[in-house]
Amino acid sequence: MSPADWIDVLAVPPRPLPAGIDDAVRYLSDALNVPVYERWTPASLLRKYGCMQDARAGQPEVYALLLAGGPVVQFWDAGRVLTVPAGRAPRSEVVVERLLRVLRVRFRCVKPRAPQCDPEPVAGPAPHTRAKALASLDGEPWLAGAGPLVNLDPASNTLGTFDDASAIRLFLRDRAGASVHTRRGYIAEIRRLVRWCQANDIAGPLSGLSREHLVRYRDDLSNMGARTPRASQVLGERSQKRALAVVRSVLSYLWRTGYLTANPGAGLGDTAAAREKFAPDRILPAGAVHACDSWLRARLNPEGRPIAVMRRAAIVATYRFTGIRLDELAWHDGYPRVVTGDDGWTLQVRGKGRRERAVPLPGPCVIFLQQYRQACGLPPTPPPRENLPLIRGQRHDALGPSGLYREVRAAFAEMAAAVPPTEATTRLALQEASPHWLRHLVGKTLVVDANVPLPVAQMLLGHQSVATTAGYARADASQLRHVMQRCFTLTSDAG
Repeated sequence: MSPADWIDVLAVPPRPLPAGIDDAVRYLSDALNVPVYERWTPASLLRKYGCMQDARAGQPEVYALLLAGGPVVQFWDAGRVLTVPAGRAPRSEVVVERLLRVLRVRFRCVKPRAPQCDPEPVAGPAPHTRAKALASLDGEPWLAGAGPLVNLDPASNTLGTFDDASAIRLFLRDRAGASVHTRRGYIAEIRRLVRWCQANDIAGPLSGLSREHLVRYRDDLSNMGARTPRASQVLGERSQKRALAVVRSVLSYLWRTGYLTANPGAGLGDTAAAREKFAPDRILPAGAVHACDSWLRARLNPEGRPIAVMRRAAIVATYRFTGIRLDELAWHDGYPRVVTGDDGWTLQVRGKGRRERAVPLPGPCVIFLQQYRQACGLPPTPPPRENLPLIRGQRHDALGPSGLYREVRAAFAEMAAAVPPTEATTRLALQEASPHWLRHLVGKTLVVDANVPLPVAQMLLGHQSVATTAGYARADASQLRHVMQRCFTLTSDAG
């Protein structure tokens, strides 16, 4: 490998690395502000510090190993700087190549690798690629065709199709195109409706269902779990509401775009009433919040920590201090992006319905993001017009929703392991928690603890209705108890 084959894309202007290994080591050390590869002897240590007393204070590890005998090497390793006897250190070429491949977000190789030819093609499935096939409903023949409610007038049918399967593909593209998880959830609920219709001998497609069919489906949802071979229990109330919400959303979309002449699902379940009843019950208790903050504080010093540790801390801190949804931290079409200014950092996200909002980042969140950026070889503060994923995976591409979910769950497991066995409630809450629990925690902090006006909290959390935001106040009975205790006391007999 020649360092000259790599370009520092963050240099202004971007420039190739020096061809020589020693020159490349000096360039990388200056660019990253860390010792990439440095060989120490007593003479070189004395030349740098002037006296051994200052050398001992400035490089205690190097000083101690030199006293043991033999030269010492400091080298970069996955975001840390290791100090070992020279006989145990890798060659400088190996360290430089490893660094360039790990920090590919900054250093790009411009010389393609030589193709590797197999002796003969191997039969079997196509090789794995990072691009995953999107979930679809193409294998559902029940959805094919058109029912009596399909609008056959091309002038008013804006979807330009007369087939339910094609219309639902357009629905998934428009409503869930930016979120793999949302798309998967929609498809699962549409399949649930299809399976119910097949179990009840109701012919398709979707545009052939009547209002009576949908009312029966609503009434049977509570027992559907027992009818499906993979389900071990009936659907909970939350799952039933989600199933009806998806059916309403699909039919409403098809009606508003002119594909259907009528909407048989209108008012199927009171959405407004459900929103008014919203009261989040998955909120971290006080002990779990303390454990989470203690876990973050322990990672405030990035010295000697691998990139993976700093990435996990940055992910948890972002969810902990912003309340954004799981998908909103995943990289889609240039979002999320960080905008910096004299008044601080702002996180711009694209949420449900592709609605954009800006969330000011508090100081602790900024600190963890800066530490993570430095561990990746990036400047602490994003430059203007930077177009890089905020969070990257081990392969240095954007970390998706599944990877973000696993990182938060792993962090909660580490927090739970640090909680004393006597605090069983806290340990159990952390073992069950997910990223959305941190979103509910932010909502409670804003609405209940800080008494932020509901419209402001609604804007920060990205709720479509302020009634949803108000649910956090209903979820906290301690506030109601405090009001009642303060307002009503037993009067004295004096007078």
